[in-house]
Amino acid sequence: MPHRRADAFAGLWRSHGVRWGVAVAALLGGSLLAMFGLMYWRSSVLLFETLDRSVLEQASLLAARPPEMLPFMISSRMNHQPAVLTRTGLFAADRTPVVGDIAAIPTELVLDRKIHEAVDPGDPASHWRAAGRTLPDGRILVVARASDEILQVRRDLVRGAIAGILPAILLSLGGGALAGIATERRLRALRSVAEQVIAGDLSRRLPVRSGGDELDRLCAIVNRMLERMEEAVGALQGVGENIAHDLRTPLTALRTRLERAMDMAGGETPLAQTIGQSIEGVDRALSIVTALLRIADIEHVRRESAFNWFDLGEIVVEVAEAYQPVAEEKGVGLTCAVLNPAAVRGDRQLLTEALVNLTDNAVKFTPPGGKIRMCLAVTPMGPAITIADTGPGIPPEARQAVFQRFHRGDASRTARGNGLGLSLVAAIAKLHGFSIRLGDAGPGCLAELRCWRAETARGTIGSFAGNSVSTG
Repeated sequence: MPHRRADAFAGLWRSHGVRWGVAVAALLGGSLLAMFGLMYWRSSVLLFETLDRSVLEQASLLAARPPEMLPFMISSRMNHQPAVLTRTGLFAADRTPVVGDIAAIPTELVLDRKIHEAVDPGDPASHWRAAGRTLPDGRILVVARASDEILQVRRDLVRGAIAGILPAILLSLGGGALAGIATERRLRALRSVAEQVIAGDLSRRLPVRSGGDELDRLCAIVNRMLERMEEAVGALQGVGENIAHDLRTPLTALRTRLERAMDMAGGETPLAQTIGQSIEGVDRALSIVTALLRIADIEHVRRESAFNWFDLGEIVVEVAEAYQPVAEEKGVGLTCAVLNPAAVRGDRQLLTEALVNLTDNAVKFTPPGGKIRMCLAVTPMGPAITIADTGPGIPPEARQAVFQRFHRGDASRTARGNGLGLSLVAAIAKLHGFSIRLGDAGPGCLAELRCWRAETARGTIGSFAGNSVSTG
């Protein structure tokens, strides 16, 4: 479960909308913090300047009074204005209190007629803004005012900023997440259609909403392009299939006439040998036509109507037993291992045909004395059939091309075949949503037919490096 949550979070973070939302939230949060910082600083400065000005004015006003009237002035302020915020205190030269509502001179107060931070000697939790000076007669005058209210205002500003900035940032993040989810959902639909088009279904079209934004206009253009591609590919495929259909009858008739001519030539005459070679060429042309029509049938006609559940191990054993005599005749050892029963849903006949082609290639290219290992194993993803041989193998750069029609590598130039066997295997794998991959058996070729449907395997033909798949 934690891994799924981490994957979901990583997928959400990859969303363009989510990243934009985070960027906007960061920009908004930074702007609000900068604005709050400026407001906090300016308000603090103004409040402290006002308070400090009041303290300094009171100190100057009292210091300007005649020395004999000063105690009376301080007492009068205390008696007649009990709610006054400014506190005053007159102290003797030895710092003993004379009169006032300040019981003692704060120890940290410097008597330089300037404002200083100080702590109320009677209440350490209370903070003052105080100014002190030594009068001409040696007495000490101290004027102070509590700054707790200003500090409280500053704390209120911080709490207000937190209450205002955090929701704005969270709303930005939520909006970005919602935009990202909506965008990801839309792109997922586009990816699904694109994957089906890549898999060969050119009839699919990208969804176009009624909003008509830039992406909708692009989807409409792509849909028109797909329509033209479907028409062009359909026409091209129709030409190829029609040619194959039209060639089958005359080639069959030609082969029949050549057989009659060879019978008429009789024996081992040069003419009969030439006619026999011509018949072999016609047979090869017929096999190409048959293979092309077979691939067309799989790609454009056969669908999942013939799919049923069956044990994949049965066809592996059947194909291995069928090719055992052929391999022994060539001097090649063929072994088969079915580790566990493996139920798959598919066309049994087509999958048998695919396995026959893979096994035939292995027997064809494995030299005498070599070995072929067939294995069916059940992986966490699903069953996989591997066929490893000790032949010349396929270079990594050619493993993708061998699935193309009529491709023949250097090792197969002199071997029988028409270059369509692996194309037929690829078409069968594509129909089932399986994947066929080629690798290095060290030495030789390792072919793996992965019999499961997955986003990374659907309709893909690829290769893997080294012996990354166990052959049992």
